[in-house]
Amino acid sequence: MGKLSILFLCTGNSCRSQMAESIVNTSFSDMFIAYSAGSKPDLSKFPQTKGVHPMALRILEDNRMKTGGLASKSWDPFIQQKENVNFVFTLCGNALDDMAEACPIFPGQPVTAHWGLDDPALATGTDEQVYKVFQEAFALLKRRIDLLANLPLTKLKEQALQQKIDEIGRTT
Repeated sequence: MGKLSILFLCTGNSCRSQMAESIVNTSFSDMFIAYSAGSKPDLSKFPQTKGVHPMALRILEDNRMKTGGLASKSWDPFIQQKENVNFVFTLCGNALDDMAEACPIFPGQPVTAHWGLDDPALATGTDEQVYKVFQEAFALLKRRIDLLANLPLTKLKEQALQQKIDEIGRTT
């Protein structure tokens, strides 16, 4: 079995999905290749970091994760190549209205799950307080990705795999 591809989706592709992409490509590059994208990426928000939130980059660097090549991007090219995507995880917040309004739904037949978590980019307060919110988001993503990487992916039938991946999305 070759590497499985994972696409992490958010609306803006500036924080959560970027962190998830980096975690996978740093810690589990032998098993997976990860990408991130957004349904409405905004490169003008953080032009100096190619649309990636500077605090997300700081958290990744502080946790010794790879940051080279990270950039906010649209999901359009991934939709065109949807048959090459094995897993799609949406990371938008848990609020139902947020889901209905903004969280993208990926077409095709990949295994999909909603791994919602609050957007750390909305954190306010001192730099230390904002850093803590980003670190908590990073830790939750890392925990979920560790659980995914430890599943017996080749042995689980489709329904069992979907159940396990949905369970991981409820991990706090």
